[in-house]
Amino acid sequence: MIKAVDEKILHSQRWQRERRAIALLSSLNYRTGKLPSYLHDIACGVSELLELDWSVVTLCQQGFEKVLASSLDMGAGEHLYSLHGSLTNTVIESGHSLAVEDANKHPEYGKAPEGYCAYLGIPLRIATGEVIGTICCFHQQPREFSLEEIQLAEMFAERAATAIDNYHLYEQQCRFNQILETEVEARTAELKSAQEKLVEQERLAAIGEFAAMIVHEIRNPLTTMNMGLKYAKKHLLSEAAQERLALALSEGHRLENLLGEILLYAKPRFYNYVK
Repeated sequence: MIKAVDEKILHSQRWQRERRAIALLSSLNYRTGKLPSYLHDIACGVSELLELDWSVVTLCQQGFEKVLASSLDMGAGEHLYSLHGSLTNTVIESGHSLAVEDANKHPEYGKAPEGYCAYLGIPLRIATGEVIGTICCFHQQPREFSLEEIQLAEMFAERAATAIDNYHLYEQQCRFNQILETEVEARTAELKSAQEKLVEQERLAAIGEFAAMIVHEIRNPLTTMNMGLKYAKKHLLSEAAQERLALALSEGHRLENLLGEILLYAKPRFYNYVK
């Protein structure tokens, strides 16, 4: 009779715990860029659900673990610890969950933080199978962890791993977008510069062509005028007429030189830009 009552109590406790777990998991709401608060809710949820003193979510890389979230206030600053000789290192190396009733009696699993005995470590495994961190739970008094409790903690670990992986993908996408925007801006600036240079080339080419056309249109009648002045100078014998003709021819030669200078000025600039 007593055994049957105990089983009913245990069944009721399991049922209540499952309901609490579902409620906690349902209340978790991950939004991109809000990873710290999301992981903090997970750490607090595990501690509350399993009635533990302390839970943390860690990111493990290159022999170190970084605390991303904690159910207890650990103070400001970055909390980075060596994995060497720790219980968490055993979880990372094995890739499996680890439950230790009393770490002080089982030093082969690693060292627990000062003041804590019981330990539950769950690996954070992403879709590729890589273990990127842990959910670590500590209790000041020795205690056992049931299979049900371990499975519940693993459900929270799956949520945490997915959120961290998605956040890293989001960061990578942001960096890629930034690089792409910078590249687009640089290419746009190059294209704008090339377009401006092309417009300037076309403008100078038009100026050169216009100058050559003007010089040609002026030079032809000027040549005819000079020929007429030279003819008149040969056949007009009066001194006054000779002086006027000489002056007119001199001005004609000066105008021809001016037209030549205009061509020298326009052609090199035109050809340089075209090249």
